[in-house]
Amino acid sequence: MTRARRTRHEEAIDALFASSALLDPARLMVWDRENLTVTQLRLLWHLREQEGLSNAELAERLFVTRPSVSALLERLERGGFIRREVSPNDRRSICIWMEPRGRAALENLRGDLRDYARGLMEDLTEAEIEAFTTAVQRFVEVGRAKRMRDLATDAPTP
Repeated sequence: MTRARRTRHEEAIDALFASSALLDPARLMVWDRENLTVTQLRLLWHLREQEGLSNAELAERLFVTRPSVSALLERLERGGFIRREVSPNDRRSICIWMEPRGRAALENLRGDLRDYARGLMEDLTEAEIEAFTTAVQRFVEVGRAKRMRDLATDAPTP
């Protein structure tokens, strides 16, 4: 990688971290209100995208161990955010489902973050918002594709 390209990458990474940090006040407010950790919220977001996941599937998506997911699930279940049920397809497997309190916590977080971010963007021009949206959408697209490739190469072979 050339020095100029490395510098541009470093500037982009610094900007990404700085933009993420701008959302911390809103995130911390929700985390405190719901008494949830970042990882617990990430787990809930994965369930929001696809309910009925297993412990192993959640561990894979969160990049943590199965015992770590079990501890997260225990706390979320005690708090009424999720429920665990025996899989109808495999009695040895457990499926995890969102409870209304889990959905409400995510909707509150989403609403609070959207309102806060909207305020941060109010001084941007339409052109700046369009450029920002295009760049972030592309970043997410490329990042998701890379994560999927990484997960596929880390998957055990039968």
